Amino acid sequence: MPEIYKNIVSPFLYKQDSETWHTRAREALHLAEANPLTLWLLEKIATYKSERFYDERLNVVIGGVEFDNPLIVGAGWDKQGRAVRGLHQLGFSGVEVGSVLAYPQEGNPKPRQWMLTPGIAMNRLGFNSPGAEVVARNLRRYERDGIPVGISIGKNKDVPDIEAPGVHALVAEKLYDQAAYFVINVSSPNTPGLRKLQDKEPLTDIVQAVNGVMDVKGCRKPLFVKIAPDLTSTSVDDVIDVVLNNGLTGIIATNTTNSGDIKERYGRSANEMGGISGDDQEYRDMATAKVAHIRRVAGDSLEIIGVGGIKDTATALEKIKAGARAIQVVTAIRGEGPSVAAKINRGLVEYMQQEGISHINDLVGLDVDR
Repeated sequence: MPEIYKNIVSPFLYKQDSETWHTRAREALHLAEANPLTLWLLEKIATYKSERFYDERLNVVIGGVEFDNPLIVGAGWDKQGRAVRGLHQLGFSGVEVGSVLAYPQEGNPKPRQWMLTPGIAMNRLGFNSPGAEVVARNLRRYERDGIPVGISIGKNKDVPDIEAPGVHALVAEKLYDQAAYFVINVSSPNTPGLRKLQDKEPLTDIVQAVNGVMDVKGCRKPLFVKIAPDLTSTSVDDVIDVVLNNGLTGIIATNTTNSGDIKERYGRSANEMGGISGDDQEYRDMATAKVAHIRRVAGDSLEIIGVGGIKDTATALEKIKAGARAIQVVTAIRGEGPSVAAKINRGLVEYMQQEGISHINDLVGLDVDR
């Protein structure tokens, strides 16, 4: 099955409109998850087995939320919350939905998503979202499934920065019942001026507003901040301070990169709006370096979710050994195919068996803590 996907399906998809086929893939999962037979067939395609792969040595707990393995679908793959069960059946332990906005937003003009190579994407979607109310309604169908759902929160582009705390809090309020955890996403490169909200003062205002809403609800759910790979170490340290000082769970490192050098490598303009993701070594290294920096500065006082260039067991281990307790995959679902989670999870268990490692937690930060 991997050979068929890589040699036949992937080359075909590479020539098609990326966003159109992504939407079709999401809707296919949405249809498949509605019927036990098609859900079972989906599992067979993804795992080559009769049942979803599980090994208790991969269980992780982050902020009190239990995941049966460290692989989570990253924000951006399912912005509407329509394929959570299907993605879980592919082998992922959870799904981060969004980014979700307070109000519906079309996003940037099309075309706005491209596969630059079969494994590398560029997008400038611009926070296209049906809005918090629609996403909450979509997610209610999964409330009894027990699948951890993260909610990535973004800001509508026409909302002034001074109102950013309020709209982030509004999304948290509307989706509180469906969320296992929340993420503040102020690191997308596709909304002009958004990344300024990573600065210490505006970020503090946002996290305090979201925490305030959860306090009113009666319990704080885990809250993360997602950072850009292009931040300086000083700026990352500022984010760490905000996260620690406000009792947040941790940091997600990283979003897509705005690097002009990487864009030019694939024939795009350095100044073109858009974020690069996927199987580019420089991008992967940037993201891993951020994970390692956070681990060195904060130790185990913060949880880190690593994302950026993960496509197989080796690249998953890079992030875990740098300090990530969980990892997220987005572009590799397209680049490597629907079996990517099952392959990584089996590979992690095989690696632990070879190295005499009893649990995945024993690998977290191993390369940094030595």
